[in-house]
Amino acid sequence: MEAAKKKIQEMSTIVKSDRDRGSLMAAFGIYTSMSKSKEGTMQSWDSERLARAAKTITSSQLADEFDIGYSDTLMKYSALTQSSRQREA
Repeated sequence: MEAAKKKIQEMSTIVKSDRDRGSLMAAFGIYTSMSKSKEGTMQSWDSERLARAAKTITSSQLADEFDIGYSDTLMKYSALTQSSRQREA
């Protein structure tokens, strides 16, 4: 977790685009949720709910590059958690 925190901090100094800022904000939210949980996971964040939320964000007519970056990161995290659950089963 400490390495993830350091990586997010390093990335915050180099992001230039709104899309990257959105991605970084999503990553920071994921990190924050994981650091507050007991097992270091986001058990309350169901991957299907994440995917639905991300699709809702991108389907909005008001979505901008920041929103798209945020949504993309949520989708990638959702896919990552789904594949890790499949390997465990």
